[in-house]
Amino acid sequence: MLSVGDFGIGSVRGDAASIPDSMSGNSVDLKTAFYASNGDFVDNPGGIGNGQYVGVIAFNCTNNNLYKFQIAGSYSASGRMFFRSMSNGSYNAWRELYHTANTTKASDGTLKAASPVARIVASADTCLRSDIAEDGFTWCGCGAANAEAEGITISRLDVGVYVLTGSAGLASEGWQLLPPMDPCGMGELGVVEAEQTENGGLTIRLFKRKYLLGDDGEIVKTKGEPMDVPANSWIDVRLDMPTDSVFRREQYSLQSDGED
Repeated sequence: MLSVGDFGIGSVRGDAASIPDSMSGNSVDLKTAFYASNGDFVDNPGGIGNGQYVGVIAFNCTNNNLYKFQIAGSYSASGRMFFRSMSNGSYNAWRELYHTANTTKASDGTLKAASPVARIVASADTCLRSDIAEDGFTWCGCGAANAEAEGITISRLDVGVYVLTGSAGLASEGWQLLPPMDPCGMGELGVVEAEQTENGGLTIRLFKRKYLLGDDGEIVKTKGEPMDVPANSWIDVRLDMPTDSVFRREQYSLQSDGED
């Protein structure tokens, strides 16, 4: 007879649903079940470890335990998910899934890897894009922020000049700024730049595209007159966030609850 907690079914967090310290998630003897596991026991998917837990669904595909499949999910607001498989007794590396929380849709519809991301427009009233505040984005002044960037504020100072406060600056890794893009796929609609202000905010400036003929005969794109964000597009800004941001506090709280 199947009891509550057997194979992790119906268990809140008991021994039946936990991978024991004496057996790692890499063990060929691990049975098909639902588990709660220290990330260190399952080869640290996405670097998760040091006492942080993940939920693991394990499948045995054959009777000889040489072919398996595992899905792991983090106990965090970011909702990171991973999968890996065993072939002939050896696991391959964890692979992370892309979804609406860890990617962002640029103004031309292309997908970019994301963390904290802001979308800047001239104003909420003039923006014609109904999708700017979809997929987890919420308005924060003259633009929208995803869940990881919650707490920022965007304001317009002048034509083509916007100020973003509440972040820890531009992303330290990966892409940082994307100019407004034509939603029909015709390319960039302006030239964008950013600088850190003395009080820790970001000043974002947008200019018309201007083309010059260089001395070597090459056509060079440069900055023209300041311009506001076109009503059918937005500026993408990828950010770092302070350690006490709303998202990080919630993530820490969820992780702490998972360890209780």
